[in-house]
Amino acid sequence: MVVYLTLVMMLFGSTLVFYSLSPYYSALGLVIVSVSGCSILSLLGGSFIALVLLLVYMGGMLVVFAYSSAISADRFPSVNNFGEVIGLSVLFSSWIFFSFDNFQDFSNIFHSFINGESLIGSSTFYSEGGVLVLVGVFVLLVALVGALIISRGIESTVIRAI
Repeated sequence: MVVYLTLVMMLFGSTLVFYSLSPYYSALGLVIVSVSGCSILSLLGGSFIALVLLLVYMGGMLVVFAYSSAISADRFPSVNNFGEVIGLSVLFSSWIFFSFDNFQDFSNIFHSFINGESLIGSSTFYSEGGVLVLVGVFVLLVALVGALIISRGIESTVIRAI
């Protein structure tokens, strides 16, 4: 039942991200999705990986929220069609409830998390895959510079006043 509730919270957070017009509710939806996803991982036995992912997600979302709230000048944030958000959350959560038979599929899929094999992958990623980490850092830097260049051309943003 706890796994089901965390999946429902994940669906609610993702629909909140899709239907929000302001970055404030999108950041709240991303926090809900990351906390519920990491709690599912910790319930399935990968508590160390869940903690590392939660710290990385929260740090990344802090940076994204700071930039998006500095760029947008939204005095009264709102969610577009909040009734539709609730309706989609109820529809998808009932679909999850009827798709899985007492969550027996989760125990078969994530059996490696229970045995502790999830810790082996992180050390391999940083030892032999160090080049991929540097490529990921470079891609994130290019995305940040691209977002700043795109937002620089708009004169009506809040960042122009600074």
